[in-house]
Amino acid sequence: MHEMALAEGILAVALDVAEGRSVRRVRVRVGALQRVVPDSLQLCFQLAAEETPAAQATLELAEVPALLRCRHCGVEDGLAPALACRHCGAAELEVVSGDEVLVDGVELDSGWRWRPGVDGAGAAPVELPANHPAAHAQQESEPRDS
Repeated sequence: MHEMALAEGILAVALDVAEGRSVRRVRVRVGALQRVVPDSLQLCFQLAAEETPAAQATLELAEVPALLRCRHCGVEDGLAPALACRHCGAAELEVVSGDEVLVDGVELDSGWRWRPGVDGAGAAPVELPANHPAAHAQQESEPRDS
């Protein structure tokens, strides 16, 4: 079950943003290719958050559909059953979206906190690094109030 590892990474980002303050909600976008079971991720987050400032926090999950781009013709489309471009038939596909786990915002008692560039609409979310939670502190800049 990779949901626990994802939950721990999400929690690490939320606690970093909270800087010791209570966390109410965490908005997260999860790509369909992650094959996450939402209830399992919710439970894992609750378990990971016990005895932290995020112990009472809830996750708001939004699924990002998988989108592939054909390297041959450039057409972007959802997953095809045969994993070939529906337009030209080429098997040279690259993932455009659907494999991400993105923390869009963290709600504290004082309001929402967003990463730089985020306007509340999710314009610049925080992507969890492959070796989260340790590496996320190196890749992310300081959050700001929106």
